[in-house]
Amino acid sequence: METIEEISIKTNDLISVNPGNTKFIETDSGTFLFAYNHVEKNYQFIDFSNGKVNHKIPLTFEGPNSVKGLLGATLTGPDSIWLTFSPPAIGLINFKGELLLKRQIPNDRVSVTALITTFYKPIIQIGAEIYGPQPYFMGHHEMDKEQIAKHQLVFSYSFGTETTSWHEVFYSSTYWDNGKKLTDYSWDERDGKIYIAPYYDHQIQIFDSATKRVVKRNEVKSLYVNRFNFVDNIPSGFEEANRNILESDQYGPFVYDRFRDLFYRVFIPSYKSDSELSSEELRFFVRSRPYAGIMVLDSELNVLGEHIFDKFEIHTSTNMFVGERGLYLSLNNENHPDYDENHFRYRLVRFDIEE
Repeated sequence: METIEEISIKTNDLISVNPGNTKFIETDSGTFLFAYNHVEKNYQFIDFSNGKVNHKIPLTFEGPNSVKGLLGATLTGPDSIWLTFSPPAIGLINFKGELLLKRQIPNDRVSVTALITTFYKPIIQIGAEIYGPQPYFMGHHEMDKEQIAKHQLVFSYSFGTETTSWHEVFYSSTYWDNGKKLTDYSWDERDGKIYIAPYYDHQIQIFDSATKRVVKRNEVKSLYVNRFNFVDNIPSGFEEANRNILESDQYGPFVYDRFRDLFYRVFIPSYKSDSELSSEELRFFVRSRPYAGIMVLDSELNVLGEHIFDKFEIHTSTNMFVGERGLYLSLNNENHPDYDENHFRYRLVRFDIEE
């Protein structure tokens, strides 16, 4: 891994330096970070050179433009922001915060309670269709293994016909062979195909938007991911749940690099502290994990190499993105002594994949 540059940008607004929803935008007029401000409850365009907020998108939670029940957004194009909601629906707003469209997304197999989009599982637009994620099991603890095949992972909305569909995309048939794992995934798109990378399984599957079928499944295992968290019994509380998460391995965000035709898959090794951690420490360690690494994959999902970072070196659960110059990683691990809540801090890296 080659470090190209380390970047520090002072925030000019009260905003998290690891926003949960981000997108990196490079244009002829400048480079910007599109991010959700959870303090002000709006979306912002932030100048990546100086931290200045160039534009704020107001959100209203009452009246004709209400986004009540909002659970995430994706910037898909000029003046287009797609939203997801609870109860399950998608919506479209412009840069003035005007609600242009809202559609319910019913599912006749399971009672889906919400649709959630984040930077690691964004809304994806391919042609005149919008694709959205639904990676969670409804009634995880009450389910048996056979019910996994009812939980479709992908839905779509067609502009032309104004219809919604759920697609035959499911977790692997062996997903619960060794016990009840948690559910979540990251995804990205390449050449009309959507690559779905679970957090708690090695297998990546490829969904073809043209045929509406899964056309390939690849085992893509990290050397550092060997023990997933099994939740066969309900934890006694948040403290036990967080400890179990921290002391198990998992994957993280999966990102396509269109400039170099590579994929990056974050992996997160387990961590067991030498001392007893408080409830607050456990919570922060789960949000900003002590150790993390990146797998570099070619366009056929072959593993080219893996890089693991030092303890508390980077933050990977949110706030990473690809640009023309390389991969941007947040240096604001929230447990690092140098954590700075007043600056966006990034390391820009590239990977040497030549033999």
